Amino acid sequence: MTAREFYKKGWRDLDDLVEYGWDRLSRVQQIGVKYYDEFLQPIPRLEVEAIAATILQQAQEIEPGFQLTIVGGHRRGKKSSGDVDVILSHADEDATYRFIERLVASLEKARLITHTLTLSTHNSERDQKPLTWKADAARTKGAGFDTLDKAMVVWQEPGSEDSPSGRPHRRVDIIISPWKTVGCAVLGWSGGTTFQRDVRRYCKKELGYKFDSSGIRKRSDGSWVDLERGSRGTAPDMLTAEQRVFEGLRLDWRPPEQRCTG
Repeated sequence: MTAREFYKKGWRDLDDLVEYGWDRLSRVQQIGVKYYDEFLQPIPRLEVEAIAATILQQAQEIEPGFQLTIVGGHRRGKKSSGDVDVILSHADEDATYRFIERLVASLEKARLITHTLTLSTHNSERDQKPLTWKADAARTKGAGFDTLDKAMVVWQEPGSEDSPSGRPHRRVDIIISPWKTVGCAVLGWSGGTTFQRDVRRYCKKELGYKFDSSGIRKRSDGSWVDLERGSRGTAPDMLTAEQRVFEGLRLDWRPPEQRCTG
C-alpha cells in the first residue's frame, strides 16, 4: 500500500496503521513502522565508522583484499547520518561476483543484521558489466542506485551491560562494485543530489556519455568508456579511481565536502 492509499482510508498516524492496516502492509513497511522511532535517531560519525569497520572486517575474513569507502552524507562531512552507506570492492573481479550474498549471510550469522530488507544482484547478473544506456536502463527503469549488487539491511550492535537489549536499530546499505568501475560507484553514491544531477547532465550534453554508478558508456554505440585504468594500470585504491573519473570527464577535482548541494 502507498501513503496516498493510507490517507484515503483516513489513517493519519502510525497508530492507525498498526490498528487498522497492519496486515495490509508489506514486510518492509512493517519493519519500517516497528523501528520508526529508532530509524529517526541520527547516527553519529563515530558509530557510522564503527559499523563500516565491522563490515570490512567481515568481508576480509571471507575474502582478504577487500577495500571499503563510506559514502553518502558521511563522506561529505555531515556530523550525523540518517543511515549508513558503504561501498566494497576488490581488485579481483571474481571476488566481487555475488559477494553480497556471502557477506549478508556472514553478518546475519554474527547477529549484526536483524532484517534484510532487499538484496539485489543486478550487476552480477550482467556479468559485472556497466549498465547499457538503453536496454538495461529500460528494465531497471533507469534506477542508477539499483544497478550494482546491493543489500538494504537493518543493523543492530549486540547488547551490553549498559544496554542489554542492544543499541538502536540502524538502516545500512551495503553496495558491491567491481574494481574496474569502482570510481564511478564512489562518485555516484557520494552525492549530493544536485551535484549528481549536474554530473549526469554534463556527461550527456557535453560528452555524449551515460553516467551510472556501474560505469560510463557512450550514448552513440553503448560501448564502455574506461576512465579508471587506461595506460596507467589499475588504480591502487578507491579514491584514486574516483579522481581518475573526474580527470577522464575533464572536470576539476572536487573533494566530497564541496559536493553538498542538496
